[in-house]
Amino acid sequence: MHFIVRHIAAKAAAIVLLLGLSATTYAQEDYNNTILADLDFNVELLSSDLLLADNRATTSSARVSTPNIPDSAFEKPMFTENNLHMYLGLASMAMGIVTAVTVPSGADPDLLNTVHYKAAKASWQLGAAAVGTGLYTHWDDFHLEDGILDRDNLHVLLGLAGTIGYYLAVKGAVNNYNNNAGTVGTEHASKGIFGGVAMITAIALTW
Repeated sequence: MHFIVRHIAAKAAAIVLLLGLSATTYAQEDYNNTILADLDFNVELLSSDLLLADNRATTSSARVSTPNIPDSAFEKPMFTENNLHMYLGLASMAMGIVTAVTVPSGADPDLLNTVHYKAAKASWQLGAAAVGTGLYTHWDDFHLEDGILDRDNLHVLLGLAGTIGYYLAVKGAVNNYNNNAGTVGTEHASKGIFGGVAMITAIALTW
């Protein structure tokens, strides 16, 4: 009997020892797993920090390497050869309109000092300057083989015709004034009207 009790006690002690060893092993494994998980987490954090730092460095480098070009470098200059041609044409047309609205009412003994005459003279001179700058700037756009109805060709021909009309109107008025003792007829008006219509049409074609 005493032997049986000792045998049971020995088995119980063995079982308790095994359980203790198992618990210790499981605890050690849990501890090791926790450490490994922490290491993985720290490695991921470190990788994320390195990637973020690299992105910031790349962005910073890109910002530094981007040239600082002022906006004025892309702005078109106000005065170019083409703009000069355009402004002269518009000024010629404007002077033609002034000429039309300042026609003297009756004989004027001092015609050459009137606004009507000075505006008319300025209109053909500005028109001639517009034609000259236009031919110089856009000579490559003028091709008669494209036909008279080509827009660029019409612009040139009508601008030239308008200037000639202005000039003939002024010349006719001055000749009439000198030959008729200070009086001017209306014969020159048709040439001036033709010149004005031709100039306006020439401008409108390319506006």
